[in-house]
Amino acid sequence: MSTDRPRRPSRPKRPTRPRRTVRGSRVSGRMPSPEQRDKVLRVGGFITVVTVALVLLILWVVSGPLTGISNVTVVGYTGPYKEQVQESAELVAETGSMVRLPSGDMRIALTRFPGVLDATIERDWPRSITVQVTEGEPVAILAVDGGGRYLLSPSGQVMGKAGSRAGLPVIAVKAYPPGGVLAGRGQRAALTFIGWLPPEIAGRIRDLHAVGGGLQAKLNNGLVLRLGSATNLAEKAQALVAVISQADPKALDMAAYLDLSKPSRPMLGSSLVTVIPSDGTSTTGVDTTGVGTTGVDTTGGVDGTATTDTTGTTP
Repeated sequence: MSTDRPRRPSRPKRPTRPRRTVRGSRVSGRMPSPEQRDKVLRVGGFITVVTVALVLLILWVVSGPLTGISNVTVVGYTGPYKEQVQESAELVAETGSMVRLPSGDMRIALTRFPGVLDATIERDWPRSITVQVTEGEPVAILAVDGGGRYLLSPSGQVMGKAGSRAGLPVIAVKAYPPGGVLAGRGQRAALTFIGWLPPEIAGRIRDLHAVGGGLQAKLNNGLVLRLGSATNLAEKAQALVAVISQADPKALDMAAYLDLSKPSRPMLGSSLVTVIPSDGTSTTGVDTTGVGTTGVDTTGGVDGTATTDTTGTTP
């Protein structure tokens, strides 16, 4: 009996891969010839030159004379600086082309002019553009002593001549503001006061001006508004709205002035007034301070705390 163990079958040998050789490389141990190196360099240089040429051609097409802007038309602007706006638009257009419109630069340049809110560009092929200017709505009329009526933007910039425009509050000044922008403290306060009023009330304001460190105005019915110092303008605007909406219209017509210097206690002054106290009820008082002369009470008038003002009554 044999004691030899059976032999395990041997694993098949893996086929050897053929050695990879690359002509002219270190793998095969050979270096490229000078002719091959020159050829590679010539091909690479040619590709570089072609790429640069294409880039320059694209830049020339985008910003060159073929697509340059030759005509600029500005529409929508009615302010006093038409020539300056046109000149600025043309200068900005020179920095762009029909392919690359200078929209951002145009908006920045033109919105610096008073009353201009926005500016957009539309192409008019082959080489023209139209600049559409959007103006803001005026909020007041600026009346200058000696003549001149101008529209005012919400920021206090002159937007152009008002002409016969009506329905807007009127701010009166002695001289045209430097640079066409309201800058005085009283002028800015007047504009702020108007901003707190609803349009239907603001449209009745006339001759709003600074006087003695404060503000004074008139309504379209002739009623003088004494606003006092340029403080608490929001509260004074609310008081004016309350008086106009709650007071007897006949009483307002008969009154000579409305004192809003203390917005919590607005006072009417005239020969016969109807006062609206804080509780909303109407009371009638007689002011005899100025009766027999002008009929105007210059000492304070009547408020809701008393029905009769006898400041100047003769015993």
